[in-house]
Amino acid sequence: HAAPVVSLRTRLTMAVALLVAVAIGVTGWVVVLSARTELYDGVDAFLRERVERLAPFDIGGQRQPRGPGRGDFGRERFSEDDALTQVVTAEGLVLGLGGTPVPVSPADLAIAEGSAPARIRTVEVDGTDHRVITAPLGRRPAAVMVARNLSEVDAALAGLTRRTVAVGVAGTAVAGLLAWLLASRLSHPVKRLTRAAEHVARTQDLSATIDARGDDEVARLAASFNTMLEALDTSRRQQQRLVMDASHELRTPLTSLRTNIDLLHRAGTLDDHARAEVLDDVREELEELSTLVTELVELSTSSRRPTEPVTEVGLASLAVAVAERARRRFGREVEVVVARDAEVPGRRALLERAVWNLVDNAVKFSDAGSPVVIEVDRGRVVVRDRGPGIPAEDRPHIFDRFYRAGATRAAPGSGLGLSIVADIVRAHDGELLVEEAEGGGAAIGFSLPTPT
Repeated sequence: HAAPVVSLRTRLTMAVALLVAVAIGVTGWVVVLSARTELYDGVDAFLRERVERLAPFDIGGQRQPRGPGRGDFGRERFSEDDALTQVVTAEGLVLGLGGTPVPVSPADLAIAEGSAPARIRTVEVDGTDHRVITAPLGRRPAAVMVARNLSEVDAALAGLTRRTVAVGVAGTAVAGLLAWLLASRLSHPVKRLTRAAEHVARTQDLSATIDARGDDEVARLAASFNTMLEALDTSRRQQQRLVMDASHELRTPLTSLRTNIDLLHRAGTLDDHARAEVLDDVREELEELSTLVTELVELSTSSRRPTEPVTEVGLASLAVAVAERARRRFGREVEVVVARDAEVPGRRALLERAVWNLVDNAVKFSDAGSPVVIEVDRGRVVVRDRGPGIPAEDRPHIFDRFYRAGATRAAPGSGLGLSIVADIVRAHDGELLVEEAEGGGAAIGFSLPTPT
């Protein structure tokens, strides 16, 4: 069977009640113990004072000189109503002076012999606890024993214990009630947060938000929850848009492939030249399709590479590496112009991918004989080409997914390369740059924050 679920409010109430109970219990125990010590000290002081009046001695057993009237060993000196008094000799003879006799131990006989100092202890006399002092009796080989009934002391301690327990129970109950009320008040925002989370899980409605008032921990948690929902909603909308755009873009190469394959299947009379043209067309469409799929995957993961650590990346060396690879790949002249180098914090593989996409875009839309230039100036990287340029009305949209300017719709590519650049730059807290190049063409790049 599953363990019963205990609410946060109940757990908080139980914890507070337990802490209060322990605190009151420890405090009560200390109070009772202190009171017992004080009361017993009072009884012991009474016994010492009584023995001082009965015989010339001190508590340490050192005898004192007799004063006037202190040598009388008459019964009237020893008979008191507020204590039991008796004399015991070294031979063990007990002279009771009224009342129940007090038990005599070997230690008491040693005191009577003068070989041990006075002592105080608690003994049971006729079923009742008594505090008893045994002390030497003058110069005689005897000791006097005085016992005080502890019934009043025990009754006072029992009453104090009962009152302490009652206060503890009442205090624990009051603390539990206050804790319950406080927990109810504190758990109300948590309940709202829980209901909102359950609503999102049940309905998949990411537009639901929580009223995050105040600046305490619960309010900050609610604000974080709202931020998370907003991010999830944005991500889902972007995914839906990506799927819709991808399905639209995939439709064209797939339709072309299907047409060519049907043509090859039906037209058995095609000559070798026509068949080669159709196969070349199929190959180009497959390459476009492969490029599109690759860039879709790259776009979905471009800003999330947790395995790659953030390091100091030198933009000049990165641009040189991209230029060398582009020369080998495209057989084009790619120049690197460094005004001022700088190292920026980032993920090198992502930044290299961004510069490569800019170069790849410039190669596609510039004349074959014209160079592509990568300019580096601290955290600014700009790729310039000698192509037709970008009309002013198209510049705000060139980083959108699948966007194609009117003059470049027939050019190869998926329309995702610059979108990947945008995602990488935004992940590095950078800014995108688009401008008209001097002498014609386009200048597209980004600027990253550099350490001061």
